[in-house]
Amino acid sequence: MRLTQLMLTTALMTTILAGSAWADTVIKENFEEQGKWQKSIRGKGTVELVEGGVEGKCLKVSTSKNALVYYSIPLDVERVRGKRLIVRAKVKLDNVTQGEKSYATAKLHIGTKAGKQHKNYAQRFIGTRDWHDQILIAEIAQDVDRVVLDLGIQNGNGTAWFDNLVVDDGVKEHEIISIASVANTNHRQVGLDDIPIADLRLAGADFYVLPINARFGRTCAVLRGKDRPDLPARIETVIPVDKKGSRLFFLQAAMGCDAARQDPCLIYTIHYEDGKSVEAPMREGVDIGSLEDPKDLPNWKVAWTSKRDGKTIGLGVTTWNNPHPDVPIKFIRLSTPGTGAVPIVVAISLDPKRK
Repeated sequence: MRLTQLMLTTALMTTILAGSAWADTVIKENFEEQGKWQKSIRGKGTVELVEGGVEGKCLKVSTSKNALVYYSIPLDVERVRGKRLIVRAKVKLDNVTQGEKSYATAKLHIGTKAGKQHKNYAQRFIGTRDWHDQILIAEIAQDVDRVVLDLGIQNGNGTAWFDNLVVDDGVKEHEIISIASVANTNHRQVGLDDIPIADLRLAGADFYVLPINARFGRTCAVLRGKDRPDLPARIETVIPVDKKGSRLFFLQAAMGCDAARQDPCLIYTIHYEDGKSVEAPMREGVDIGSLEDPKDLPNWKVAWTSKRDGKTIGLGVTTWNNPHPDVPIKFIRLSTPGTGAVPIVVAISLDPKRK
């Protein structure tokens, strides 16, 4: 279908693997042909393009006896110099085991050279797993003179497949509002094991999902509901914003949601710099939907889904239009009546454009 595409314009990416609407897409590759990619094999291993990808063909690498197998391509230095690159790909693994060193795994890898200085960035993975999302973030120095992207297995063993590769420069249309200050649980504890961490673009909005190693493993906020009276009805800490904007986007869902109830199970109180505040209630069946049975609602669009125990779970994006776009939002507070569904807040972002 296509070789590696070096795009000179910004790209609007609307899937989970996409970058910002204003990001410069450096590479978009579905591995239909080899193109400018180079194969490197040291030891007993193979690298090939095979059928069975997410769509069409994909890249397959296999190693044994701690071989190194890479599929590599140099990146345009002028386009990536001084940029924050985000590498996203679909990955599938079959019995990938670590070699003698900690780096001896399957991986996404970027190697850079600036004069005599070399720097490496890697997202490593082992085990057996069906198609899932992997993300690598690399900060490219301004004085870099060589940048190479590698996909493969370095001195490990097993088989890995790669597909739907996107590399962009990380520029965002929307500003991330960190929820680290209110995070009180781990997204795995509410069944969101497979959600990609770090930068995402879902339902047209940019988000940042906190990694497990941040905030003592606390990555999302979960509040009280009728099935979880032990959880807080109000989180005393607040979410700092200190920015102007026309809209807020909430990546969220609720457990035990009843679409017929249409009562608020979560309330965002938006506090402004001038001392005023306004409430943004999230009504079940209207503004927030079910984690266990995600379906589009009037103001909640399903943006990410996965499988848990054979059933579909998911998160959606809610849009809230700010009635005071010319006044800076100071902070946001979370609360709930506690009598309905159990709300889960995973990420928040702000549209800085004031319409």
